[in-house]
Amino acid sequence: MSEEGVTPLGEKVRQKLTVEEGELLGDEQLDALSKYIGLTRDGKVIFKVDKNKLTQKQMILLYAIGKYLAREAGYTTDPTVTVEELVNELGLGYTVTGARCSELRREGLLLSVERGKYRALIRQAIEKVLAELSQEEVLDDEASPEVRQEASDA
Repeated sequence: MSEEGVTPLGEKVRQKLTVEEGELLGDEQLDALSKYIGLTRDGKVIFKVDKNKLTQKQMILLYAIGKYLAREAGYTTDPTVTVEELVNELGLGYTVTGARCSELRREGLLLSVERGKYRALIRQAIEKVLAELSQEEVLDDEASPEVRQEASDA
């Protein structure tokens, strides 16, 4: 074995397959996210859209993504969110928040770091939330006023 206990095959794997999570995000995804969230220099996630227009899962995912990216930007040292933090920041009930986080974990979008503490699985979470939000935006941008009214009545 070579240094640090890595086999020669392991070293090849490191060289050929290792990627940084940040490399998986393109400017297009970050630009799209910037329509929905912003970050303060102290690591706080700010919603740029009316949270009432988002589902509970979308709010949680956007917040968790924001916390992860705040850590990447050097604004905070902790990329995780707790159920308590989500309750305080999003205005959801504790039981509902815990249930949605559990669902997102089962869907492979949040990682449970410890009980009641989660981290976004960044690529999957971003792809999922942007896909959902872009479908909703298409309805808002391209639908006639009658279709928009019908959709809002539904």
